[in-house]
Amino acid sequence: MPSNKFLKLARKIAERDKDIFDSLIEFERTKRMRSKTRLNFTIDKGVASNFKKYCRGKGFNMSAKIEKAMNEMIES
Repeated sequence: MPSNKFLKLARKIAERDKDIFDSLIEFERTKRMRSKTRLNFTIDKGVASNFKKYCRGKGFNMSAKIEKAMNEMIES
């Protein structure tokens, strides 16, 4: 296979499976696999602000609290 054809195919695969390659690079750098994912959603500004203040005041991790609530909803 000519090298330019190989490079084209490699770039196509890398673009298609970017998340997998990013995880492999992260593993190579840290020697740990990422088991979390980032979510992006929209909520009311007031709710977000109050939740942030609440978590900061109690010393809670916001993500951990949201994850716990999600698990409780799924399990019930």
